[in-house]
Amino acid sequence: DNFFAETEQVAYCPSHVVPGIDFTNDPLLQGRLHSYLDTQLKRLGSANFHEIPINTAKGRGGCPFHNMQRDGHMQMAVPKGRANYEPNSLAQAGEIGGPRESDKGFKTFPSAEAGDKLRIRAESFADHYSQARLFFRSVDPAEQAHVVSAFVFELSKVTFPHVRERMLGNLRNVDEDLAKRVAEGLGQPLPAASKPAAAVQDLPASPALRIIGNMKDTLEGRKVGILIDQGSEAKVLEQVKSDVKAAGATPMVIAPRLGEIKLDDGSVAAVDGQLAGTPSVVVDAIAVVLSAERGKALCKEGAAVQFVMDAFGHLKAIGSTPGAKALLDKAGVEPDAGVTGLDQAFVAAAKKRFFDREPNVRTLY
Repeated sequence: DNFFAETEQVAYCPSHVVPGIDFTNDPLLQGRLHSYLDTQLKRLGSANFHEIPINTAKGRGGCPFHNMQRDGHMQMAVPKGRANYEPNSLAQAGEIGGPRESDKGFKTFPSAEAGDKLRIRAESFADHYSQARLFFRSVDPAEQAHVVSAFVFELSKVTFPHVRERMLGNLRNVDEDLAKRVAEGLGQPLPAASKPAAAVQDLPASPALRIIGNMKDTLEGRKVGILIDQGSEAKVLEQVKSDVKAAGATPMVIAPRLGEIKLDDGSVAAVDGQLAGTPSVVVDAIAVVLSAERGKALCKEGAAVQFVMDAFGHLKAIGSTPGAKALLDKAGVEPDAGVTGLDQAFVAAAKKRFFDREPNVRTLY
């Protein structure tokens, strides 16, 4: 119901365990046992972050919990008893001796151990590149292009040439084609590969690492923006809304102004979002339902042109009425499989992103 209250304030602490659960000797976990708790103290502003409703036991009244913590600001409970430590001698005076059922506190799991305990790293820790190679070679070519573009973007912010050169040398250990494409994007020669600390393995590709190809073919749970204006076709608007709802998605009617928009049959349509404040980045596909007159008029409206241009550039499906052609042309929309009329073909297209379009809207290396 509220993103900040239920998501931004949630606190996961691997150090908070129930009796019988213990910690492995994994070095990453051992470091996070401290750092997660330390982060919650700073991020949520109090040692009592467990008192925030999203972090309490569900239905505290019926599922109470207790600890020794009493002080600090934002303490919401009213702990009773004199002592906030255990063991104590209050039981001898007829008072509650402590909040826990067990006076032993933390219970270590009785796992069998053998061999010498040493502070060393496994040889696999020296293999810095095999997993990166596996990932890059497993993903779809469109996803590989995104990885390349990300490296080009980030390394373009590096002001020291020797750092960029070192990174390109590292990338040659991941994949030769990756390194060449990044070097091309940066406009600098490809250096020699850096010396890996351990031999790089050629692991078999895993399609499970892809997003493209593994996405569920559905529109369910998504939003479709429907751009309308005065004189838009009422029947088309209602049909698009009906088709989108039937597919499990939410239609969002967007117009140059809020309030009611008068349609071609004299009826009025309620508006969910004002065009200048509702860009197409907040929806998963767009339908443009405009009369020829308003389609031409909106060519002079920067927000309308940007609305369509962004949807096309973000590889989203675009469905439209014939009257919207002028606006689509102004936004640079070119025909492809993701540009459709407003029939069932649009609903099918709205489920996807059209990566074949990408080379036509941005530079790929």
